[in-house]
Amino acid sequence: MKNFQTMTEKLYYTDSYTIDFKARVVDIKNLNGKIAVVLDKTYFYPTSGGQEHDTGSINGVKVVDVIENDDGEILHIVDGEIPAGEVECKIDWERRFSNMQQHTGQHILSRAFEVLFDYETISSRLGDEVGTIDLDAETLDYEKVKEVENLANKIVWENRDVKIHFVSDSEVSKFPLRKPPKVSGTIRIIEVSDFDFSPCGGTHVSKSGEIGLIKVKRWERVKGGLTRVEFVCGVRALRDYQLKNKISNELVSLLSVRDSELAEQVIKILETQKEKQKLINYLTEKLMEFEAEKLVQNAEKFKDVNFVSISFEDKNVDDLKILAKKLIQYPKVVSIVGSKFGGANFVIARSSDVEIDLREILKEILNEAGGRGGGKVDFVQFGGQIEKFDDFFKVSIEKLKTKLL
Repeated sequence: MKNFQTMTEKLYYTDSYTIDFKARVVDIKNLNGKIAVVLDKTYFYPTSGGQEHDTGSINGVKVVDVIENDDGEILHIVDGEIPAGEVECKIDWERRFSNMQQHTGQHILSRAFEVLFDYETISSRLGDEVGTIDLDAETLDYEKVKEVENLANKIVWENRDVKIHFVSDSEVSKFPLRKPPKVSGTIRIIEVSDFDFSPCGGTHVSKSGEIGLIKVKRWERVKGGLTRVEFVCGVRALRDYQLKNKISNELVSLLSVRDSELAEQVIKILETQKEKQKLINYLTEKLMEFEAEKLVQNAEKFKDVNFVSISFEDKNVDDLKILAKKLIQYPKVVSIVGSKFGGANFVIARSSDVEIDLREILKEILNEAGGRGGGKVDFVQFGGQIEKFDDFFKVSIEKLKTKLL
């Protein structure tokens, strides 16, 4: 939060609920090719303190971003021309109120983690979809999160007052702040009555009940030994529940189980799928062994090697690798196998008793036909666009046979 006494009067510091107002254009700037309007006063909140900016309109022209520059000016980025003089301004209330719910909810959630487990919030971010807080916590589990959610939502449902205090440096010590202020001079403190006191420049609800609901979605370990907690509040929590309820109902209907049985049923399905995949892999291996044996038996005799060259329409890259490995288990084999499945894909391999460096041959192939690839002296993989399949195949055979001469 910057100094309060700047060119633009920042009315959002004292009032988060006014969304229609008149102001006077005092400057119009060019900011990286975009029109940036400076008003004498504004309720538009700029991106700051982890909270996203407001959107809306000025004289019917869309406000797509709001920025506070180093001089304390509030720049309203618009997608059209704005006249000088007095203008009509309107803030997108749905976005503003959602941000208010998220921000006050974050204060309460952070305080709940501190009260119950002494976990400090190191940083926070309020995005367009979800919010996050980074805690100095090594681990979290569902039981701890449940306790925190219960306390946080208790504070919400008690509909406590959310107050704004403007104090000087000398008065800060009178407040039990959850974190120290990052600025000096006039400090803005947000109080969730008798629960949380935080220095903050963001927009907030006036009663905790307006938040509606605070819900943790997930958490994960991040750099620095921290745990990142993802959460939603209010209307975003409702939308998240609506989505998950829809998914849950669809799965319940599809699997013919109760909600409480979903996880168990999905685990069973995955275990069954793993067993089936093991059988598929085993049968694929056996099929490839049979196929490799036939290919070697019918291979072209070139110099003193069995030269195998074959293309397929529907084998994926993994299938090609398996087949190539089976082929080079036989002595004196050089093979090139290709497939048009998902593009032009090729594998070239040789038996251990054939002394040629396939990496060198691959370089020549790529230099002439293009594409990308890599590998080892006895096993390389490459490919490119499907339209070049025949070119790849032809050039590869020529390069291989030239090297074998």
